[in-house]
Amino acid sequence: MHREFISKFNKPKAVLSVILCVGIFMLFYAFSIADRLYLPLEKDTASPVPDSVLFTSAPILSPEQALQTFQLEEGFSLELVASEPLIEDPVAMTFDSRGRIWVVEMQSYMLDLDGNGEEKKISRIVILEDEDSDGKMDRSKVFLDSLAMPRAIALTEDGVLYAEPPNLWFVENIEDSPGKKTLIDSTYAVDGNAEHQPNGLTRGMDGWYYNAKSKFRYKRVDGTWIKEETEFRGQWGMSMDNFGRLYYNSNSNQLRGDLVPPNRLGRNPNFDASLGINVQLADDQQVYPIRPTPGINRGYREDMITHDNKLTKFTAACGPVIYRGQRYPQAFFENAFVCEPSGNLIKRNILREEGTTVVAEQAYENREFLASTDERFRPVSLYNGPDGYLYLVDMYRGVIQHKTYLTDYLRDQITSRGLEKPLGMGRIYRIKYEQGWWDKFKEKFTHTEPSLAEASDRELLAYLSHPNGWWRDNAQRLLIERNNTAIVPGLFKIIQKEKPQHYEKIHALWTLEGLGIYTPEVIQWAVQSKDPKVVATALRVAERNRGSDKAGEILNIFAAVAGNA
Repeated sequence: MHREFISKFNKPKAVLSVILCVGIFMLFYAFSIADRLYLPLEKDTASPVPDSVLFTSAPILSPEQALQTFQLEEGFSLELVASEPLIEDPVAMTFDSRGRIWVVEMQSYMLDLDGNGEEKKISRIVILEDEDSDGKMDRSKVFLDSLAMPRAIALTEDGVLYAEPPNLWFVENIEDSPGKKTLIDSTYAVDGNAEHQPNGLTRGMDGWYYNAKSKFRYKRVDGTWIKEETEFRGQWGMSMDNFGRLYYNSNSNQLRGDLVPPNRLGRNPNFDASLGINVQLADDQQVYPIRPTPGINRGYREDMITHDNKLTKFTAACGPVIYRGQRYPQAFFENAFVCEPSGNLIKRNILREEGTTVVAEQAYENREFLASTDERFRPVSLYNGPDGYLYLVDMYRGVIQHKTYLTDYLRDQITSRGLEKPLGMGRIYRIKYEQGWWDKFKEKFTHTEPSLAEASDRELLAYLSHPNGWWRDNAQRLLIERNNTAIVPGLFKIIQKEKPQHYEKIHALWTLEGLGIYTPEVIQWAVQSKDPKVVATALRVAERNRGSDKAGEILNIFAAVAGNA
C-alpha cells in the first residue's frame, strides 16, 4: 500500500496538485501580511510623545504622532483618511454617491478666547477625493467658500442642502460647482449660539430631513422644499437605526432617542406629544479618559473631576452614530457610539430592545472603546461609511468651548498650556477592524467603490438588501429622486418575498411611499410578513391613505392582523 501511495503521488497530476496547493497557501499568506507591508513608513517610525510631556502640556502632534496616542478596543485600529492642509476645522461630513467625502469647515469658530471674528465669512464646504484608491484622501477642492459658521450638510442627486445660520440653503451641484442657490428657510437657526443652534440634517427613512436642537423638519415634494413642525430633539448630531428610529443627545446626556414615529402622537390634543420622543436611553453618564482632563468648563467642581484630574461624566456629548455597517463583528451591529471631545474619547453603548423601549448600556467597565492621551484630539461627529467602517471627524484644536460659556477657570487652563493656538487643523479617521486573513482576502477581491450615481435602477433595487445601511439609504433616496415608476414591480417583488431581511422590505415600503404608491395591496403584502418592524412600517406608510376612500379597506387589513396577533 505504501508503494501504491508513492506511485500515485509521483504521477504528474498529483505533483501539479501539490504545487498548486502550495502556491495558493503562499498567496493567502501574502494577502494576510499585505496590510502590514503597505503601512506608511512614518506610522511605524514616528516616536510617541513621552507621557511626561503629554500630561503637563498639550503639544501639537502631527497625524503620525497622534496615531500613537490612541487606545482602542482589541482588534480595532485607526487609519488617517485626511488631515490639514486638506481640511481645516472640520465639524461635519457626508459621503456622496461616488464615495467622496464632503466636509463642512467652521473656520471662524473661536478665533480667540473672546470669540472675535465669528461673523467672518471664511468657512467652506470642500470635497475630498482619493485619487489612487489607497483609502487616504489626496485632493481637496472647494465647493463653496465665504461662508459664516456653516454646521450641517446633506446631499441629493442634484444638489447640496446646507445650514449657514440663520439660513438653510439648497444649491444645485453642476459638476462640483455651485449653481442656482435657493433659500429654504431664513429662520433655520436664528437664536442661540454655536453650541445651541440647529444642525444634523439627517434624512429619515420617511424622506424628511430631521435636525438636532430644532423642532422643524424639511422635505422636497414635487421640486419644492417644505417645512413642517415636529418634536424638539437633541443638541449636536443625529443618527438612525435600521428601523428608522432617530437618536441624538445633549451635552450631559449621552444618548436619547425616539421610541415612536415622528409627528404621530401630537395630533391627538388629549395626549402628551412628548411621550416616546426624546427618551433618555442611557442612564450611565460615566466616562473614563486615559489622560488628566482638567481643561473642562466646570473642572473646579468635585463631581466633574476625579482626584487624579480626570473627567467623571459627559459634559460635551455630541455626534452620535448607530453602527449600520458590515465590517465589525456581529456584537457591534446597531451599537451606539458617542463622541466626548472634552474627555478625548468615544463611548460605545450596546442597544437592547425591551418590549416597547430601547435600553443603552455601556459596553465596558472603567474603559472606553477609543481614547487618546492627546488633549487636542476633539472627536465631534461620527458617520457610517460606504466601506462598512465608522468615520471619525476630529476638529483637532485646543479650544472647543464657545465664548458664551467660557469660565475663568477654563480660560486659565487654556492659556497655561497654549491651547488657543494654532487654528486651521483637523483630521478624519477611519475606524477599522482587523479581520482574519480569509476576510482580508475576500475583501480585496470583492470590495467595490461606490458608484451609485451611475448605477441603473435595477442595481439600486438590489442595493436595498445590501448589508451596509449606507448603501440601502442612498439607493432608496436615489430611486425616489429619479421618480421612475418602472421600478414599482421590482419593489412589489421585494415586499412579496417570503424570507428577505426585514430591512429590505422596510426600504422597499418607504421607496414606494416616496413614489406615491401606498395602496391596500401593498399594505396587505407587507403585513403578511409577520415581522413586527415590517408591519409597523406598513402602518406608517398606510397612513397616507387617511381621508381617502381606501381608508376603510386599510383599517380592515390591520384589524385582521390585530385579531390574529
